[in-house]
Amino acid sequence: MSLHDTPRAESAPLPHPLARSLARALANDPQARLLLVGVGNGRNVAPFADTGIRVDAVEADTERARAASLRFAGTPGIRVARVPYAGPFPFSGGFAAALSTNALLHGAPADIARILAAIRSRLRPGGLCYATFGSTRDPRFGRGRRIDAATFAPESGAEVGVPHAYFDERRLRDVLGGFTIDEAREASAAATAGAWAHAPEEAAGIVHWFVKARLA
Repeated sequence: MSLHDTPRAESAPLPHPLARSLARALANDPQARLLLVGVGNGRNVAPFADTGIRVDAVEADTERARAASLRFAGTPGIRVARVPYAGPFPFSGGFAAALSTNALLHGAPADIARILAAIRSRLRPGGLCYATFGSTRDPRFGRGRRIDAATFAPESGAEVGVPHAYFDERRLRDVLGGFTIDEAREASAAATAGAWAHAPEEAAGIVHWFVKARLA
């Protein structure tokens, strides 16, 4: 289970910067539909709901899916389904964009590739994909239980036993085959997922890739 989108009680569930950026990119498209991969605590829904963009969210964790379904039950244009992130998704294709700020951090690279394939299958031509990925510049890379050369599971902390995949730029571009990458930058996650899922001293060093891509 990932705690990345489950803030501590004293933390405000602020939308991820990629969510705000993607909502701005879609703001002038009245027919836009968003595929949200990993609803978490729902923090990334607001930027889209506020501008009338329809959101179809998938969540692999049973409890988070149930909580999100209850939370958004009365919100027009918001649907939540509990399904694996690699699909099959219960929603029809033609999405203008997909967003994932937690689901693509976990598992081995092959797992990440399967999720991205499921996303590609639901995007319309030229559809956008904004997402975060683990970076090999993260100090946790190479630590914990080794699963393969790019995947390690913490042996302590909130995410003990959860495999995390880490990418350098070459491997990131490989796993994003089928997408044109418009922006890929490594950034501190201390103010986004890291500050909520980890102790502050650990969060300060966490590095993610922030990616903006589109279906080629």
